Amino acid sequence: MTAEEIEIFNESALNLDLDQLCGFTSAARTLLRVDFEVELGWLNIVLLQPKEHTLLNINHLGHDYATDILTFEYVEESTVNGEIYINAEVLVENASEYDVTVENELCRLIIHGLLHLCGQDDQSFHDRAKMTELEDKYLGILEIKGFM
Repeated sequence: MTAEEIEIFNESALNLDLDQLCGFTSAARTLLRVDFEVELGWLNIVLLQPKEHTLLNINHLGHDYATDILTFEYVEESTVNGEIYINAEVLVENASEYDVTVENELCRLIIHGLLHLCGQDDQSFHDRAKMTELEDKYLGILEIKGFM
């Protein structure tokens, strides 16, 4: 895998345009790299069925519950690489709850994971509000640029 490579693996039953998603992710990564001055390298995005996603949450974080996204950071010298695991079932539920398309919610989750790789946190109410504000900002920019 090269330093700039993005790979997307759909291990869920969702039917998605992975080429378009890869273009969106590349553009989002470029925006965040500039804004947060973080050197982002390779990135894997994996859409999983709920059972596999929850098992990751249990095995790696000790949390025995479903969540929408898990982000794992791998630092090599000054470059931040990462893996973003998305729970396909929670993705679809969130899209319905927030009355957006599955693709829109998926883009939000990818930006959320990228923000984590850039050092942003969502442990407190204040941090979650800031993350949502940043997600909205980047979704808006990328929509204007035609990536959504």
